[in-house]
Amino acid sequence: MQLLKYVIPISCLSIITTPVLAQSQQKKWVDFGQTNSGEIIKLNENSVKFEIMLADDTLNNEDGFYSDNDKYPKVKVVVFEYNIGGRKRNAYTKSCDYGKLTTNPSWKTYTTFIDYWPQYFLISADSVASQNMLQRVCTLSLSSQ
Repeated sequence: MQLLKYVIPISCLSIITTPVLAQSQQKKWVDFGQTNSGEIIKLNENSVKFEIMLADDTLNNEDGFYSDNDKYPKVKVVVFEYNIGGRKRNAYTKSCDYGKLTTNPSWKTYTTFIDYWPQYFLISADSVASQNMLQRVCTLSLSSQ
């Protein structure tokens, strides 16, 4: 009979926590308006976080990113997911300085892979919409430190 007392609370606990875990992974898309080319740009606010990556994103570190033999310099960047003209992209930026946008803000994104490594290209935040999105990325990065 005592075994039954313990089984019920544990099963109730798993039922209660399951929806909370599923809810935390939802995407929250925020529309920032049109870029200079007329495409709508949106940010998934729940995707903003810090990551450590190679200082030179053109290197393909096949030895393993966290290997003890790895001597490549690394930097802390803010990564995020955005949508432009209906196309989802993953990107990172070095244009955040403690929640503020630096001068000449930009980010890097990729659309192709070569040898399983993303081929990044630079995008300047040259429209009001893209600058506002990147500023929001920087602001949100403060809470992910």
